Amino acid sequence: MIELLLLALAGVGVGVLTGLLPALPVFTGPFLLFYFYNDFPLEHLITFWLAVVSGSQFFGSIAVITTKIPGEESSLVYIRDLDNLTHEVKNSLLHSTAYGSWIAGTLSTLFVWFCIEYINIANMPWLMGIPFQASLYTLAMLSFVFLDKRWWWTIGLVLLGIMLGPKQNYAIPDTWFNLQYYTQGYTFYMLALGAVVLPDVFMSTDRRAVLDDHYEAIKDKTYSFYLAIKSAVIGSIAGLIPGPSSSLAAIAAYKTAGKDVKKKIIAAETANNSSVITCSIPLMLLALPINFNALLMSNIVDMKGMTIFDEIYEPSVIEGLRVVDASMLILLLCLGLYYILSTHLIDWYAKFIVAIHHKMKIILAVLLGSLIIVDLWASELTILMYFILLGLFTLLGFILKYKNVSPLPFLFATILGDKLVWLYIQTYNIYFY
Repeated sequence: MIELLLLALAGVGVGVLTGLLPALPVFTGPFLLFYFYNDFPLEHLITFWLAVVSGSQFFGSIAVITTKIPGEESSLVYIRDLDNLTHEVKNSLLHSTAYGSWIAGTLSTLFVWFCIEYINIANMPWLMGIPFQASLYTLAMLSFVFLDKRWWWTIGLVLLGIMLGPKQNYAIPDTWFNLQYYTQGYTFYMLALGAVVLPDVFMSTDRRAVLDDHYEAIKDKTYSFYLAIKSAVIGSIAGLIPGPSSSLAAIAAYKTAGKDVKKKIIAAETANNSSVITCSIPLMLLALPINFNALLMSNIVDMKGMTIFDEIYEPSVIEGLRVVDASMLILLLCLGLYYILSTHLIDWYAKFIVAIHHKMKIILAVLLGSLIIVDLWASELTILMYFILLGLFTLLGFILKYKNVSPLPFLFATILGDKLVWLYIQTYNIYFY
């Protein structure tokens, strides 16, 4: 039990850092934890993962409000509005967004808990049926097509991912596997670094961290609980949409919050923090990862040879609880701790961001180098072959970044290639053979 709580506390630390230093990849902590301590049970990994992703979004608002450096992607929705706000209003925003995030995080955690308890395979066995699963995965891929609005790019990325992905599906002709000869041995983290992280780091807009004055979180007596709850509901629903769910949540809440700029910013941050928690529902119930961070956990679970929707009902290391009970309870504690931290020491946080921002290139170089070394150490590839494949995936990532196309469909289809092909072959055999 002590080990689990200490790990959650470590996740809080990583979550705070990835929120305050937005250039740091959110998946860094779970990635390193898995490779260096891969004997941890799934309960520990889920707890750490949820603590990190919720914290990174929780503290993203501090970074953007105090220094105008986007702490997470969804803050781009309102970043220009900050130019017209007084320092006093920003101080109240720091407290209001933290409070809204705590409300949203708490409600969405309870929602996740409810869904896992009552909407599960034991109560609804048809959830694992081939027709439903095939329809669900198809809907997920179609959502990528319609959300990105670049049909041919998205379809091409899905086909490329399916071509590279399958590794153990014997229903596929040998010719298919022959196409994979030159790319065999790649890892998920190589895909993530090449297609997502490296292009984001080197092609992102260089914004200078600016600190106007002393900051502190000041309570706003006019705070609207109705707005917080409405935004939390919007975020919870948006979190179930495959793709950029947190950005969609922020945009939807921002546009439905009326004309008051302050309320629009609070709504966007509240919805965003709700969505990053509910996006775990498809993964834990159906093993369906719908965004980048869920793909990370899906890959870790596969590498450990586990079935996540079975493991979450196993007994926890905390006596009398199941894994899902312990994970959700600890997440609630982490959210409370995030609220306390994000409403205190604000000025210290802001000065830390400014002080470290001009050193981010050095920090990122060291961090990315460490990730590559760890991934190379764990892979079966030669050094030359590893960097050739990483270079190819990075080239693809730069092209997608230049064309403003999301790499998520490619990652989704590559990681889930075996599952997708198996589902479609079985569907064909059932209905058309």
